[in-house]
Amino acid sequence: MKSHNPIQDEDDGFSIDSMLDIVFLLLIYFMVTAAFVKEEADISMSLPSRVSQDEPLDMPEEQVLDILADGSVWLNGQPFDDATSATLPQLTRTLTRFRAAAEDAQVPAFIVVQAEDDAAHQRIIDVLNACAVAEISLVSFNLE
Repeated sequence: MKSHNPIQDEDDGFSIDSMLDIVFLLLIYFMVTAAFVKEEADISMSLPSRVSQDEPLDMPEEQVLDILADGSVWLNGQPFDDATSATLPQLTRTLTRFRAAAEDAQVPAFIVVQAEDDAAHQRIIDVLNACAVAEISLVSFNLE
């Protein structure tokens, strides 16, 4: 005969109630602590634009750079920089402003270089470097 043990007769089933409680608590915890992605908003910022010039730049349509034998550089009849300056900062600034004005007017920035026969080749290279720094690529030589 079989003995009846009341402890063994009880169902050893797994109670799912406590597991559901824990799952819902974890779900609530993660929902509360989750960082929500912010939607795009209007960020007020000012983008760079053209700056108004301090002094007007009156440049004729034909830009002629004259290089004299003594090393002086003339742009449209006006002298620029010292004859010994290799970097030509005044000329570079003026050419940069000319290129910006030409871009605004939607015309190409074009320079004609006229060098005297006795002008040093290094001085011509200095002028071409100033044009390159000013981002002017349309340069022509006038041979007379």
